[in-house]
Amino acid sequence: MAEPPSLPYARDEGSTSQPHSAYLAYPVEAYEPHEGFLDEMEEEHTEISAALQYWAAKRHRGKGKAKEDENDLSTMKSWRLKSKLKTVTAGLFICLNIGVDPPDIVKTNPCAKTECWIDPTQLPSNKAIEAIGRNLHQQFETLNPKVKYKPFLDPSIEETKKQCVNMRRSAKDERVVFYYNGHGVPKPTPSGEIWVFNKNYTQYIPVSLYDLQEWLGSPCIYVWECSGAGNILNNFAKSAERRDNEARAAQAQAGHAEGLPGSPYSEALHLAACQANQILPMSPDLPADLFTCCLTSPIETALRHFVLQDPLRRNGGLDPNDPRSRITVDMVMRIPGDLKDRRTPLGELSWIFTAVTDTIAWLSFPREVFNRLFRQDLLVAGLFRNFLLAQRIMSAYHCTPTSIPEIPSAHNHPLWHSWDLAVDACLAQLPELLDLEAAREAGQSNIPPLSVYRPSTFFAQHLQAFEVWLQHGGAVPNRLAPRPKKGVPIPRSPPEQLPIVLQVLLSQSHRLRALILISRFVDLGPWAVHLSLSIGIFPYVQKLLASPAVELKPVLIYIWARILAIDKSCQMDLLRDSGFTYFTQILAPYPQAGSLVIPNANEHRAMSAFILSILCRNFRVGQTACLGVQVFDSCVARLGEDDWLLKTWCLLCIAQLWADYDEAKALFMQSQRQNELLGALRSTAVEVRAAALYAFGTLLGASSAPIESTDAKGGGGTGAQLGLSDIQQLEIEAGLAFACMMSVKEDASPMVRKELVVVISCVVREWRGWLVSAAWAYYEQESYLSRTERQSNGTHIEEEEEDIVSEALKEWTSNEDKEPHEHQHNLTLLSSFKVLFETLLDLSVDPHTEVALMASTVVDYIIALLVDSAFTRVKGSAIRNLLKKHYSSNRPRTLSRQVSAAFSEGGKFPNGPLTNSTQLKPPQMQRSNTNVSETGSGSSTLKRSGSVANALRSLASMTGLVVSPDSPDSINSQKEKEKEFMKITQPKIPLSENSGGYKSPYPDHGHERILPSSPAPGPGPNGPSRSRSAYGSALPRSAVAGTGELVKASSVLEALTAEDMERLHFRRSKGSEANTDIDGRFGNNGLPRSNELGLGMVAKEVKDDVLPLRSGFFDWAMEYFREPQMKAPDADEPGSTTYNEQAWKHLRNEQMVEDSRAAEGYAATHVWNVEAGTLQNDSWPLQLAFHSYDPVIAVTDDADNVCIWDWQSKRRLNKFSNQNIPGSSISSVHFINEMASSLMLTASTEGSIRIFRDYETPNETALASTFRAVSETHPVAHSSGVLTAWEQQKGHLLVGGDMKVVRLWDATVERHLRDIATQAGANLTAIASDEPEGNVFVAGFGDGVVRLFDKRAEDAGEVVLRTWRQHKIWIQSVHLQRGSMRELVTGSMDGEVRVWDVRKPDEPLYTIPRRDEGLMALAVHTGASVLARTSALTSHSTRQELEITGFSDPLHPIRLAKLNLPTSPAYNNPLHSHRINGFMPSAASLVFHPVEMMIAAGGFDASGTVRLYKCPTPKSAIATWEQMNGNGSVSNFN
Repeated sequence: MAEPPSLPYARDEGSTSQPHSAYLAYPVEAYEPHEGFLDEMEEEHTEISAALQYWAAKRHRGKGKAKEDENDLSTMKSWRLKSKLKTVTAGLFICLNIGVDPPDIVKTNPCAKTECWIDPTQLPSNKAIEAIGRNLHQQFETLNPKVKYKPFLDPSIEETKKQCVNMRRSAKDERVVFYYNGHGVPKPTPSGEIWVFNKNYTQYIPVSLYDLQEWLGSPCIYVWECSGAGNILNNFAKSAERRDNEARAAQAQAGHAEGLPGSPYSEALHLAACQANQILPMSPDLPADLFTCCLTSPIETALRHFVLQDPLRRNGGLDPNDPRSRITVDMVMRIPGDLKDRRTPLGELSWIFTAVTDTIAWLSFPREVFNRLFRQDLLVAGLFRNFLLAQRIMSAYHCTPTSIPEIPSAHNHPLWHSWDLAVDACLAQLPELLDLEAAREAGQSNIPPLSVYRPSTFFAQHLQAFEVWLQHGGAVPNRLAPRPKKGVPIPRSPPEQLPIVLQVLLSQSHRLRALILISRFVDLGPWAVHLSLSIGIFPYVQKLLASPAVELKPVLIYIWARILAIDKSCQMDLLRDSGFTYFTQILAPYPQAGSLVIPNANEHRAMSAFILSILCRNFRVGQTACLGVQVFDSCVARLGEDDWLLKTWCLLCIAQLWADYDEAKALFMQSQRQNELLGALRSTAVEVRAAALYAFGTLLGASSAPIESTDAKGGGGTGAQLGLSDIQQLEIEAGLAFACMMSVKEDASPMVRKELVVVISCVVREWRGWLVSAAWAYYEQESYLSRTERQSNGTHIEEEEEDIVSEALKEWTSNEDKEPHEHQHNLTLLSSFKVLFETLLDLSVDPHTEVALMASTVVDYIIALLVDSAFTRVKGSAIRNLLKKHYSSNRPRTLSRQVSAAFSEGGKFPNGPLTNSTQLKPPQMQRSNTNVSETGSGSSTLKRSGSVANALRSLASMTGLVVSPDSPDSINSQKEKEKEFMKITQPKIPLSENSGGYKSPYPDHGHERILPSSPAPGPGPNGPSRSRSAYGSALPRSAVAGTGELVKASSVLEALTAEDMERLHFRRSKGSEANTDIDGRFGNNGLPRSNELGLGMVAKEVKDDVLPLRSGFFDWAMEYFREPQMKAPDADEPGSTTYNEQAWKHLRNEQMVEDSRAAEGYAATHVWNVEAGTLQNDSWPLQLAFHSYDPVIAVTDDADNVCIWDWQSKRRLNKFSNQNIPGSSISSVHFINEMASSLMLTASTEGSIRIFRDYETPNETALASTFRAVSETHPVAHSSGVLTAWEQQKGHLLVGGDMKVVRLWDATVERHLRDIATQAGANLTAIASDEPEGNVFVAGFGDGVVRLFDKRAEDAGEVVLRTWRQHKIWIQSVHLQRGSMRELVTGSMDGEVRVWDVRKPDEPLYTIPRRDEGLMALAVHTGASVLARTSALTSHSTRQELEITGFSDPLHPIRLAKLNLPTSPAYNNPLHSHRINGFMPSAASLVFHPVEMMIAAGGFDASGTVRLYKCPTPKSAIATWEQMNGNGSVSNFN
């Protein structure tokens, strides 16, 4: 057995969690990375690995949809046929009247005689016409033997009518064939009438088309074999339109709907031998019924035509020894073989003929016409295929066959030459074959003639042509097409060989090669898949699922995956004949017969999991079928494989398997496989973590349907798990959400955090009572702590403070109806739900807009329920007090919104306590369009703080409430900001196309307004119905206002939690599925009804169809199978623009590094006082960062703006907002991926990390990713902000600041790796990493201590390698020299700078003593032994000193420059204001260029000038930028 092929798959690394390499020499692995995999790289790859790219995958490039318009599937028409008519009966009406010529035809002499290859003059007339009828019957049967053919010989008018009516009666609504041979009757009349005979054959009787239509009905196909046949076609349309109009009028008169009861007469098909003014050819070399012969015996007719028209034979150019010279017309009629056997000459020619005519039709006809004529019915397809041959042959005799529908003439199509070549190769062997046959019959030879037959190379040649097209033309648009307008795609040139390749699938010898080529074709994109489907590939690949051939499995799996990624309607086709088991066997964890033994087996297993997930998606029959063949167990077992794609799709398959399907969820509950799935949450691949959350989301009730779908709403939790107790089910649902939250709440990938919000939203919907109780407890505790804090500060509080929550919980747990362990269990549950609510608050202020919008939806839902709950009637409740103050009878609908916004302050009012009368007038509020987030106005509502307390303060914006633009307070500030805002580009917020966005919990105008009535009393005074009615039902308006009957908080807790359990009982008692709308709310536009369960939780005007949220992750992940995977990325394709650009950058960067190393020694001993220019930044430059290789410098100001400058041309390239919250600023800036596609990383003081792409291009700057790197800070006297160190080689980001730890984030896997305890008593004020190794880092602290840490050490006691305590004050800067020089440079704010050898920590190598002015900033060159420092500013400073020192010999340092920088008066100094606010900016306003001998110093004058200075190195040491870019002149000094 031949070895199975290995398809040339090239994994799209952009879809993986693996970083990209900018160099082709780096062997990119195709599998999921593991922690520390970079450490195992060989030493020679150190330089290469520095070029790894992070945050460059598809998920970081915005929307997952393909950008090409031609890939938009919405514009592609369905490839499936709307209706598939069958032809069931055919009437062959032969009017020859042999011996009597018609009066209007003058025949030549000699003349064409044969009819159906029979010469009627050689037989008696009655036997001749019978033989002709039999032959015609047999010829038609070769087209479709299942049709009932019946010849009618010389029919009379009566017989014609009778047989036509009988045919329609037997065919019912199917198609009928009417064949008419009129060689023995006059031509059709100009009005289209045809002729038959009377009973005695004494007269020709005309038959009108109108009568014929009435007898035959519709649908019908007509074949007209007669001269002047065009007259029939010209008149048929008029008659058909008349009949259709009559039928419509009859329908309307009968009162039926518009339209026709059956198929329109105008849709009849016609094939006519010639036009109206033409006569059939009469050449004696031709059959008289040439048109019929072309239609019913095309191979014999084509061979005869080839012999007659052979130019070599006609011109006498054949060699007498050439076998072709012996071929005669009669000889070709004896060609051996069977039409059905493709191994014989006749069968092979028929096969080739089918391929050629199919291809000509596909290339020449419109797609709709092609599908209608060639893909609906076997007989119709055969007739029209052979009609193309009739066009070719009869046009040679000045006769033009016509048809309805009219199709373009293809008689001179270039593919006919391929047919002639195949025929010539076959006929060249014919004399030898006939000689062998004759010798065998004579007993002279035992050699079978077919054993020496050499098969045609037609298909092999066209497969080769198709392969060439795939190599060179597959990805290239049609260059000859006119240049389209913007937004209009360039049409591709489809491959001409595609229908031929389809025919090759019938051949076992060529099948594998053809399938591989088809798989390469469909890999080109959705357009190629749709093209393949439209031409008819689907029946072939469906039948091949039954093939046991192992070598076909990889290719079939690949093709099926591509088809299902485009068209999900094939679910039912997969179930037919259990075809889906083909893929379940591949996925099975244990070896089975026919299992894959190929190198990339996991790739195909992932495809199989994808195929099965599509089979299960929103398709109960598919779910049941997969559940019955242990697909769940197979997927769980495959989670142990080390392949991210396989694990992702196994999880997504599990998600679709149990979505809205209780039996599958029960299997999971019983199997105790939670640990395997929870383990996926710790995967190093982002996609795997997101897929695991998606699976848990569907388990807990999230819908698996696309976001835009209106079908499955979701909800219902884990369904009716009757095998569990209700308490167990509550524990499982809440516990799973809690476990997910604990695993990924601090994930660095927004994709994962979005899925977490969906999971929590499922629990919020099902256990809303618990969540409202947790939210109430949270807010009451925050309010109590706030009031207690104000009281301790001396603020007078009228009411005596009491801890309402503690009292309520104590009373709740003192109920003697329950056991103590039950009370403890309830407290544990409430605590868990409270943590979930706090997590939602954190997520609602996530720096990623989409995550924040989704979490805000869930938080708003809880708040809306909380405000409308019975907690508003609890005495002393902060909610009750706020309701009293903010209730307005004129605006009842906005009551809960205003209250939720007002109460969101957590009781902390800036102007005084709650009783302050100024707080009773809230500003005019309106609900903003929080879904608009591409510009600053929409995303400004999301500028929120990260801590929980600050989240409460900004809850007004979190719930979508902003100050109305019409209010006086906002108009002035808006005008002031407008001018400056126009100058700043707002980065694009990466809202994906599958984003749900923000959804308000309040009904809009599209919801029916229903106010519920009070529910009926419960069955007993102590029953749960009464408690729900009293404390959980919809409250009257007086109660909402806080003026109703007071209730106990413990009673409300009991009622709300009991209501949740009763909702679960209702779900379980019905045994309902999760998607059957158990609450009955969706039928009422999401509003509650007056008699439904859970009415109190969805009080009055709160929509209940908001939750659970929907995820778009499945559709996003499915894009992987719509994108090319076999083609290498442009970056790896030699000669491509991207490849050439990267190669040029690589050479340029290497040259720059070499020149820099050559100049390091010179720069450490020569002057640095040459000005290289100034940049007028127009704002105070707090942070500066040079790009290592591009002439770019980033400058940040004291707000949230980033300016990108070209420091060569002194031109500002871009200015954009960092989008951090007001009151915070950017505290760190880094360029990452500098060797290839650069990104910019910023850290802001509120703890958020943002990564921008296209930072230098205005209006194109966009967020690649963002996450909150700081979770908890400690209060300090002077904040150092958020300080970061970036390690490009390892992809590690070190984050420190006002914390007790340094947080280590891994960009490769996008998650938090570990926290390294600082072991310090002060906050971290400076941090630097050991590049390029990145194993150690050094940190300085506010108490003057400097520590060296080893990241590799696991034990906390071994993390700190060295500690230096010589500094006595705030460390402003630390720096580790690169390379073998192990110098450490530290500087403190008193001006003292020390240079250390890390191997000798006792004494510094060199010390610059402290100075009275202190130290503002300290910078050290990465390569040269040069440091620079600026003096600190005081209230009387007018200038700032910049001193540059060389320390190549630490014992004898050299002052290289001393410069003065002018400053502004102290009252304008931004540092002064920052210190008032307690924030000390890091010392990054002075930076060296990483490679060039250049330094940038941020000035503090009025214009925020950035000054550049450089060391003029001689040309022998370093080349200029201009030289490296190919222009400029060379001077002695730069």
